[in-house]
Amino acid sequence: MRPALRSTLLVASLLTASCEPFPDSSLFIYGLALRGDGSPFAQTELPLEGGRPRPPPARFDELDFTRYGTTTTHDNGAFALEILAGDILSPMEGEDTRLRPTFRERFRVATPMENNRAAFISFTLVNGGGDSELPVMRSWEASLAWSEAPTGPVLTFAPPPPPPELPPGTVAETDDAEDLLIPLPRLQVHGREGLVWQEDAVSSPKTLSPWLVEDYGPTEAQVRVVSAGSWNRAPLTSPEAWLRFRLEWRSERLALPAGTLRPLSRGAGCHPALDAPCPFTDGVLRGSRPSELWPREVSSEPLRIGVRLDAPARISRVVLRGLETPGHELVVEGSEDGEQWTELARRTLTTEAGQTGSNRAFRSLSDADSPWDPPFPREPHYFLDLPLSAPGPVRYVRLVPRWQGTSVVAVSSLAELSLFE
Repeated sequence: MRPALRSTLLVASLLTASCEPFPDSSLFIYGLALRGDGSPFAQTELPLEGGRPRPPPARFDELDFTRYGTTTTHDNGAFALEILAGDILSPMEGEDTRLRPTFRERFRVATPMENNRAAFISFTLVNGGGDSELPVMRSWEASLAWSEAPTGPVLTFAPPPPPPELPPGTVAETDDAEDLLIPLPRLQVHGREGLVWQEDAVSSPKTLSPWLVEDYGPTEAQVRVVSAGSWNRAPLTSPEAWLRFRLEWRSERLALPAGTLRPLSRGAGCHPALDAPCPFTDGVLRGSRPSELWPREVSSEPLRIGVRLDAPARISRVVLRGLETPGHELVVEGSEDGEQWTELARRTLTTEAGQTGSNRAFRSLSDADSPWDPPFPREPHYFLDLPLSAPGPVRYVRLVPRWQGTSVVAVSSLAELSLFE
């Protein structure tokens, strides 16, 4: 199917050769829509949607996607999307085309949903404009399933899709420290209160230990796979076109047995003490900002937040949900009296400090583009399962994020801190 698609693209390129398009000139973006078994979505209408920024106070990168146009696939699943150059390219002939009412920050196209599985591509053009070719959209037959084991439910799923195939006549941008074209599987466990668990680079089989789902229920497991990249078609017959894209596959959602493990810390107070109930131990998966809970004058030392149990207890594990911090490393400390502190655990949070790249930036900016699922939490945003080495009973547990392993920095937000014996 690729040769036929390439021929179509070549003919269109010849027709638009040798000059940069005018704002009202048509650009054509070519693609291929396939089912998980490789059969085409034949004679299928695909909506093309474009996203504009939402008014405040919405997240600055959550776009409002509305219908821009439609296309119908051919018998082999091939399709062409028509977009005006001034609606997808921001600077043209010295004009800021973002001021056009029809300009869209990004566009997206998706396969139809079948068995709750689908794929979509979010994309734009940068640094020149011309006809381009999208990665193949082939839905992923994840076959998500679970079985019971003594340690908890075990999830199994199919291997992730292979990396998108680079179209002939194009080159890929490689300014990132890792190959973002390699599909990254991300496990999510959804609950009524919000996101119960998230884990990147997950592989099958995956054991969901009881403390990862606590007593949340009912919950649903899902695996979402993401690839991102930039392709440049060499300007041999028409102007160059850098296509920047995010390709995402979604599995079905699978109902899990309700969790029954209640954490020792449920309902415990915050440390430092608050007059109100502690939002980090209430079981509600809503992020709270310490800067708003403990408003105070500027201090040279960031606030070290945590929880205070009703009585000292022997704890062996802490689970953190929705932790946001600029720190590169997290130290968990415990104390029996709130004065003398002992290190209980240490975990590296990120090794990406200083790494940049347009592919990484686009993948992050487009994390809210799914037409079906909620946005991925912004980075740095962590779900952590940490075993603790407490030498004796502790009553207080606090979090100490560190910047490059030295200076202490703040916790920006936290949804839940759960302690287990």
